[in-house]
Amino acid sequence: MSIEPPSHLVIVCCHAIWLGGPAQGFAEEEWLITDFQAGETPTFIEHIKAGLRVLRDDTTAVLLFSGGPTRRETQISEACSYANLAAANSYFAILPAEAEGEGGAAASSRIASEERALDSYSNVLFSILHFWSLYGTWPAKLTIVSHAFKRERLVDCHCQAIRFPLHRVSFVGIDPQGMADGSNKAAIPGVAAAVRHWKRDPHGKGHALSSKRTWRNPWGISQTLFPTHQDRSRSGVRSHMHDEHGHEYLIDGVPQPWSDE
Repeated sequence: MSIEPPSHLVIVCCHAIWLGGPAQGFAEEEWLITDFQAGETPTFIEHIKAGLRVLRDDTTAVLLFSGGPTRRETQISEACSYANLAAANSYFAILPAEAEGEGGAAASSRIASEERALDSYSNVLFSILHFWSLYGTWPAKLTIVSHAFKRERLVDCHCQAIRFPLHRVSFVGIDPQGMADGSNKAAIPGVAAAVRHWKRDPHGKGHALSSKRTWRNPWGISQTLFPTHQDRSRSGVRSHMHDEHGHEYLIDGVPQPWSDE
């Protein structure tokens, strides 16, 4: 009997790197974070838990942690570190341990890492492409897990830009305390500015957005959409090479294989 491929892609957008340690992620000093992320590591753990819950509740789902190796201090990717943290905490008992030989093992085997994304746009696009590379099909449904304040950027900007049908997208948003209670007023203008940038430049080709990816790419991770021309051709994805540095982008305004059109 053939096994049906999964149809539901759950993306946990990663924001930092857990280096490992005896506190299993619950001590901030075990993380590589930027100064403005101080106090946010509990939120990153909540994102992991949220993704695991969606995975547990849908046997057609796979969970991809998405994020590249963004720090010079280590070649560990954000995605791999999140996956390591989830495993180190026995999946927070969200994936039932009593089903070790059956449900639990089956659920954890539906977890993988997308290790090239350098921004929120590529969290979405690279995860969809990685899903295809694993299963040879496109997801029928997306669930994106991230900060609640990034919903407009991730869904309305990115999913719309790549022409993934919005009626097939769900979003789970969990904010750090300062954003959740409104006390981090300094961050609010940055949220609006990011949305404006992505609305002006939906695929992040311009300097304002592409330079951030360059800064977050100390290890020179390839940003082409496909490893080979054969894969690109087989996928049916409509893309173009933007410059001689290997930057590849979707062709704007045309349907893609995952679109309804």
